[in-house]
Amino acid sequence: MLKRILSGMGVAVCAVALLHGQAPAQGAGRQGGGRAAGPAEFPTAEEFAGSKEAQAHVAAAMKIGGSDMGDTAKWFCTATGPQRVALARQAAGLPRIPTEPVGPIKLFDNLYYFGFNDVGGWVVTTNAGLIVFDTLNSTADAMNVIVPEMQKAGLDPAQIKYVILGHGHADHFGGASYLQKNYHPKVLAAMPDWAAIERGGRGDAVPGVTPDMDVTNGQKLTLGDTTITLIRLPGHTPGTIGMVVPAKFKGQTHMAMIMSGTQMPTQDSLDAFKQVFTAYAKGLKVETFLGSHPDTLVNKLTTMEAIRDSYPTGTHPLLMSTKNAGRYSDIMLECARARLSSQGRLTSTN
Repeated sequence: MLKRILSGMGVAVCAVALLHGQAPAQGAGRQGGGRAAGPAEFPTAEEFAGSKEAQAHVAAAMKIGGSDMGDTAKWFCTATGPQRVALARQAAGLPRIPTEPVGPIKLFDNLYYFGFNDVGGWVVTTNAGLIVFDTLNSTADAMNVIVPEMQKAGLDPAQIKYVILGHGHADHFGGASYLQKNYHPKVLAAMPDWAAIERGGRGDAVPGVTPDMDVTNGQKLTLGDTTITLIRLPGHTPGTIGMVVPAKFKGQTHMAMIMSGTQMPTQDSLDAFKQVFTAYAKGLKVETFLGSHPDTLVNKLTTMEAIRDSYPTGTHPLLMSTKNAGRYSDIMLECARARLSSQGRLTSTN
């Protein structure tokens, strides 16, 4: 039933985003420390549709999309941009879809998704241990979801060497304290979000955790035979980050960019994303963009579940050519310019 509901949500989410230009950002209603923008983070639907400058950028995005990626341009070029299914339904006044565990999902030979249908985390396997990116909502999730799903996938939580926190909202760092206390990995996060992460939230459900290491843009983290590249993506929060992972499939390595947030509510944020997309997405020849919230980037939940149920033997459904990945990131930037210009916040198109 869940699959049938979600499979039709792509169009619905786009429509909701257009109709509800002030829908909450990803993570709204959760631990709010470190938010980068206030109530005017997004333009209203009327502002967006009525701005000639914004619609010029929408047209530019549609031109980049062409006949094969036009739906991608439509998906990103709304007043809010892509929203999690839960938030889109909330904005439309629709009932919640029950939160259900869906992992573990082996998306690539060395990259697993664990967690729920609305938020999850990632495990990168190496020959010297495990790297975890994001830790769900709470200590209970760490105990009852992360650890059992890792074990079900044949992964030993005692081999976690690094935990990387995508940003300072509790649905991303909630289980970090439990993992740190029980398995003693080093915890990494971008310093602008440290205060929120150390503070914790929701009483005892989300204990604070003190990161061991800052994350800088372009920082390399090597564990055994694997080197990932960490990136700074300020916007959703000041310390939102991501990573570029060498994902292995059928004997080949494909670079996958995992992003903990995609909001660009200021010119500075847009400039930071453009630099990351140019230097790291295009520079490292990224072939896919994945999010810890399914249905906001390439990793649609229905696609992930199909991979879980039958690991690909032919073309991988999450991969695109490096040329198309470059177009994908260019569309994201152009649609962000549209939102900023509709609010009078776009000061440079460089």
